[in-house]
Amino acid sequence: MATNESAVKRLILFDIDETMISSDGAGRRALSRAVSQRHGIPEEFTRMPMSGKTDPQILGEIFAAASLELEGDALKKEIQHTIEVYLEFLEEEIPASEYYIVHTGVPALLERLRVEPNAYLGLLTGNVEVGARKKLKQFDLNKYFDIGAYGSDSASRLDLPAVAVKRALDYFKKQFTPEEVVIIGDSVGDIACAHHYGATALIANTGRTTWDELEALKPKYLFKDLGNIDEVMAAIFN
Repeated sequence: MATNESAVKRLILFDIDETMISSDGAGRRALSRAVSQRHGIPEEFTRMPMSGKTDPQILGEIFAAASLELEGDALKKEIQHTIEVYLEFLEEEIPASEYYIVHTGVPALLERLRVEPNAYLGLLTGNVEVGARKKLKQFDLNKYFDIGAYGSDSASRLDLPAVAVKRALDYFKKQFTPEEVVIIGDSVGDIACAHHYGATALIANTGRTTWDELEALKPKYLFKDLGNIDEVMAAIFN
């Protein structure tokens, strides 16, 4: 039964990696294999922090660190070609992961939101869309998300809230102001894009970023995880 938490509507945008799931490094391994195959770039160049970044941004940083001389359209094309190879390897790396988990509270929270008439769900992730769907498939989580904004839409995560709001308008036939948007994530990148857009940052400390680092950026809500469904729901609809 719907809980009807509030008369106000919310567009709730979920990050994937370390917010909803942990893929045990499947994405990093697939990316490392892709850049090695295409350019012989050693694995050490893929050890950089990736949390909160988009796939194209990460590849651009790897290419720069490896002194690959590409820019402009040539760089964009090579990123796209490398992503295509990465997606093939991701199909192999996901089932090879030993610690592929869904984080505490996520399934229950999604079920609660699905029956809430004022909740509209979407994704906001640095993964390209195909990669995002592959990662969520493991836990049958794609069914909760009809729309989203992805690394395949922009290399800058700051652009993605506006993309998601536009898709929400097209799909749900609802207009959302920034104040009606909640971004659920785990990283400094999630906080930055929420603040940039004027949305609410609801952050779970389930990723690689420390509590103190997250707290310093002043998200509106900071939780240990998403396990206390009542508290998280109250924050979303506050």
